[in-house]
Amino acid sequence: MMFVLSLVLLFVPLHLYADDEDEVPSKYVFQRPIKCDGRTVMVTFKRGMGSERHAVVGCNTYGKPAIDTTTTGRIVIPDTIKAPNGIRYWVKGVSRHAFAYCSRLTEVVLPETMTDIGDQSFLGCTSLTQITLPRNLIVIYPAAFRNCPSLNLIRLHGRKGVNVYADIFDQSTIEKAILMIPAGTSKVYSNSLVWGLFRYRMEDYDF
Repeated sequence: MMFVLSLVLLFVPLHLYADDEDEVPSKYVFQRPIKCDGRTVMVTFKRGMGSERHAVVGCNTYGKPAIDTTTTGRIVIPDTIKAPNGIRYWVKGVSRHAFAYCSRLTEVVLPETMTDIGDQSFLGCTSLTQITLPRNLIVIYPAAFRNCPSLNLIRLHGRKGVNVYADIFDQSTIEKAILMIPAGTSKVYSNSLVWGLFRYRMEDYDF
C-alpha cells in the first residue's frame, strides 16, 4: 500500500511503501515500517480522543534509528502521511534516536507541521551540513544535534523562538555554524537560551 512519505536521497525523490506484514501493537499507537529500495523508515502513528491524530518519524527507542544508518544525501519529511486505513496523519515530531548515527546524511528538511524534535534524534550525524527547523517547532530535546561536526547552517523559520535544552549542540557548532533567522527576529533570538550563544546570526529577508 502506498504511503505519501517521500525521502529525497541523493537529491532524487523516492516514494515509500508500507510493509504489509508488520503488526499493530495498540489501537491508539501503532508503527509501520515504510520501505524503499531496501531502506526502511519507521513511522509511529498516534490517535487520541475524537479526531486527534498525528504521526512521529521514528519508534521512540534508544539505539533503534528510524532509517538505515547507511542512508545518504538529503531527506525531506512531508507534512502528512497516509495510514493503512487511508486516513492522513499530520507529522508532528521526530522521535528520540530517529536518525542517530546516520553518518552519511547531509541535509534534513522538516515540515512546518512539526512541533518537537526528540532527544538524540540526530546524534552522530557526522556528515549533516544543514538543517531547516519549521515555524511551528515548540521544543528541541537534549543532545538532538550533538556530535554533528559538519553542521554549518541552521535555518529557523519561527518568529517566536524555540524552547531548547542547553546541550542540544556541541560548542564547536555554536562557534562556527551560521544561524539563519527570519527578518526582524534578531532581538528574539539574541535573548534566547542557546540561540543567543551563536556567534554568526543572519536575518533571512527572503523568508
